Amino acid sequence: MLPSLRRPLPRVAIVIDTSGSMGEDDLAAALAEVTGVLREVGVRGNRVAVLACDADVRAVRRVSSAEQVELGGGGGTDMRVGIERALAGRDRPQVVIVLTDGYTPWPHEAPSCRVIAALVGTDPPAPPSWIETVHLGSPT
Repeated sequence: MLPSLRRPLPRVAIVIDTSGSMGEDDLAAALAEVTGVLREVGVRGNRVAVLACDADVRAVRRVSSAEQVELGGGGGTDMRVGIERALAGRDRPQVVIVLTDGYTPWPHEAPSCRVIAALVGTDPPAPPSWIETVHLGSPT
């Protein structure tokens, strides 16, 4: 295969906000995004880790389908903890995607990898300017 026909696949960590402010529709939208990331990155090679996080990291798991994601939590919210945990792993990700309603404290400075906030719900608060932001909305 010619090198120009191959694209490098990044290691990705997905931090899912499982705090009490995330409703069922928000969590469904988050799981749909996990499926989309897996489709883009590929399910082979253990390239995607999912972390369920409220004010603490509840579950960390490498997944090949959204059905393998374990969602636990329901307490307060602090996505900084999930981002830090994702970056502390042995297989450090090149991209951290945070699926949240945005009602969370964020790190004060950018880590050494790409961070994307995928915001669910209507009118979420904006994360810091160094975080790439995508608005997902809630499924109807």
